[in-house]
Amino acid sequence: MMGPAIGWPGIVTVASTGLSFVVMAADWVGPDITFTVLLAFLTAFDGNIITVSDAAAGYGNTGLLTVVFLYLVAEGVTQTGGLELIMNYVLGRSRSVHWALVRSMIPVMFLSAFLNNTPCVTFMIPILISWARRCGVPPKKLLIPLSYAAVLGGTCTSIGTSTNLVIVGMQRHLRPPPTLLPPPVLDNAPYGVPYALWGFIFIVTVQRFLLPGNSSRYAKDLLLAVRVLPTSVVAKRKLKESGLMQQSGFSVCGIWRQNKYMSKPDPSFVLEGGDILYVAGELDVVEFVGEEHGLGLVTQEQEVTAERSFGIDEPAPFSETGGSPYKKLVQVTVPGGSDLVGRVVREVQWQGRFGLVPVGIQRGNGREDERLSDMVLAANDVLVLDTTPYFDVDREDFKSSFTKLRAIKDGSAKEFIIGVRVRKRSDVVGKTVSAAGLRGIPGLYVLSVDRADGSTVDASDYLYKIQAEDTLWIAADIAAVGFLAKFPGLELVQQEQVDKTSTSILYRHLVQAAVSHKGPLVGQTVRDIRFRAVYNAAVVAVHREGARVPLRVQDIVLQGGDVLLLSCHTRWAQKYRHDKAFVLLQAVPDSSPPKRRAMITSVLLVLGMVLTQIVGGLQNKEYINLWPASVLTAALMLVTGCMNGDQARKSIYWDVYLTIAAAFGVSAALEKTKVAATFANAIISIGRSVGGTGSALIAIYIATAVLSELLTNNAAGAIMYPIAAIASDTLKISARDTTIAIMLGASAGFVNPFSYQCNLMVYAAGNYNVREFAAIGVPFQIWLMVVSGFILVYREQWKTVWIVSWCAAAAFIFLPALYLQIPARITHRIDSFFDGLPERLSPAKLAQRRKQRDSHSRREDSRGSGDGAVNGEGH
Repeated sequence: MMGPAIGWPGIVTVASTGLSFVVMAADWVGPDITFTVLLAFLTAFDGNIITVSDAAAGYGNTGLLTVVFLYLVAEGVTQTGGLELIMNYVLGRSRSVHWALVRSMIPVMFLSAFLNNTPCVTFMIPILISWARRCGVPPKKLLIPLSYAAVLGGTCTSIGTSTNLVIVGMQRHLRPPPTLLPPPVLDNAPYGVPYALWGFIFIVTVQRFLLPGNSSRYAKDLLLAVRVLPTSVVAKRKLKESGLMQQSGFSVCGIWRQNKYMSKPDPSFVLEGGDILYVAGELDVVEFVGEEHGLGLVTQEQEVTAERSFGIDEPAPFSETGGSPYKKLVQVTVPGGSDLVGRVVREVQWQGRFGLVPVGIQRGNGREDERLSDMVLAANDVLVLDTTPYFDVDREDFKSSFTKLRAIKDGSAKEFIIGVRVRKRSDVVGKTVSAAGLRGIPGLYVLSVDRADGSTVDASDYLYKIQAEDTLWIAADIAAVGFLAKFPGLELVQQEQVDKTSTSILYRHLVQAAVSHKGPLVGQTVRDIRFRAVYNAAVVAVHREGARVPLRVQDIVLQGGDVLLLSCHTRWAQKYRHDKAFVLLQAVPDSSPPKRRAMITSVLLVLGMVLTQIVGGLQNKEYINLWPASVLTAALMLVTGCMNGDQARKSIYWDVYLTIAAAFGVSAALEKTKVAATFANAIISIGRSVGGTGSALIAIYIATAVLSELLTNNAAGAIMYPIAAIASDTLKISARDTTIAIMLGASAGFVNPFSYQCNLMVYAAGNYNVREFAAIGVPFQIWLMVVSGFILVYREQWKTVWIVSWCAAAAFIFLPALYLQIPARITHRIDSFFDGLPERLSPAKLAQRRKQRDSHSRREDSRGSGDGAVNGEGH
């Protein structure tokens, strides 16, 4: 059943749409601009492709308007900390990616079954990022699965996604059933639930290999060195009992002790203070594990210096804290033409020649793991280096020796000393600093703890358990300040001063204010100035370049250049921008304190909004559309003080709005030019030629899934349903089965981040690129095509499919728990095998081994020929 041939409008549409995907895949231009320009281009043909009115229709789509106002609702809940508190309780605490995925995906799948998946993802993104940071799990490991979980959960009910509602409406309009199927809201659960479960199984199974790690900018498999600090919790423990072997993305390759290197140490090896461990993993992961367990990062320069003995009065190269030894890290690649190729790391004059100090080197290139100093540099090696004052990026020697320079981490970022007091009912009471989630946070370092009795506990005491009324003194850069301000159970030491300002909590945020060298504040203390009374702002912390200022901010004598961290009104910076006391005023993003008094109100408002949709779905009656329901909910949140107007305005992702709105118009162009119908009919004809209703349903699913990748999910469902209805009439397939196939296929937008609004949201929040989405999305899409094929073919035996799916999901959830009971020496070998599997199976490695085999074969042949010649001469 092929559609009519497309004319020049279809050709133009296909070519321009294909070009736009190339532009977006290469990350040249954002999807919002690309789709908007593409849509404008398609309207420039005098209505032969699409008219202006049809192109503009997407901007007023009720589903899209619902998405916009749900951003406001999500902001209201986020500002009160309500949903974060609930989800943190549900999520608990996890140190492994597997359990983090289990704890995050299952609740989201359940919520998304009864609540549109867009608000689920909107609510969960900031919560999941914060939770991941506290648990030490790379956020990028969780955000793509968050989108997928919302999509999978939405397939379980007819109200789970707007797409399902669109398709149900089309079914009842085109093919009204003689009777309603009770309950209609759960009509597709027999098929959607197994589909979701097998999708979940795939993610938790392949996460180690296909999900991206911490950052696409950093090398994934670095060899780094860390030193066991004297106060470390792993000192005097066997390696298998230290907890280091169970860390995801962190593996011990060797140990250096007393000038002796031990490769692949036995799990029963007892660690001692001063041991240097050589570990493989990502920089952020290694730093997190190091800070939590009392391991200090070691540079190659420190490694070499530590090889010799030190006199009694001679300072050792190491500090006794886990503070980072670097200043500003860069990542470079060694090109094939560099004179460094083939040289041992210790032979290079790194500081004298480049002003650099090696910190880590990417493993591979067929080398055995060694010490950093003993590694032989090879072409395409990736190095992580610390910079010194003598580093010059424009130096010709540097340019000829390295390529692909990237700045990746600033160890000397602006640092504030902040005091926070532990509340009596805080969840951190009775936990160590690590267990409380305050170690390993980027840009945040706990200095000491002042106990209520006046004694002080140093940060190196990894076993101390926090008590109520303790005061934690924390060094935090500006990126970590917002995180700390919203940490549950802690309040600022300066909170009393903050509360005495006349600013309502609804309008408070943090501002950086640099003290003018010639201003009236220089030489005076914060107390003498009566800063709060004069400026209606409270000084929370002070930063001074090159020094850690005293902890009590009220008694600090201010100097020119000091940076004050102020809690003040959102309009404060605008009011004092011309004041002679300050030279630079800058607001701290995302630093508004949580409005916890409105927490219950915000949660109840959201529950009320959700219940209107659930009750209406169960009774097959729309009491109120989700768009006005979200508008009214957001309005009530503003009235009840959950958020202020500025926060509501800034919460809308206008780039997502523009992308989705323009995509609707592009979808309409593909439909009107018969491109979509021709493409879908071709695939359905293939399915029909195979024979049987199951193959036709599979073809419908595949066609819808492919369209969902190219268009939006709503457009894919809308385009496919009329076509599938005709095909199903011919093959005598029930309307219900056809609807299920289209519902599953329309939600299957997993490869292209621009095909689904949920994908777009996590795409931006996780700083992914298109390749990272495709790496997990392509095999996931293929997997679900196979799964949906079984579900659609055996749709009459759905109870059996249900039982098998639930049993398989339970097995894949709890098998890792049994795995932990296996002796560590066995699990270590298994983990090492799987960690190295991606590298062994990479095309580059396979090609390299093929060349080595061919070279070896040629040598054997030539040796054999030579031996034959010699033997011949001997006779």
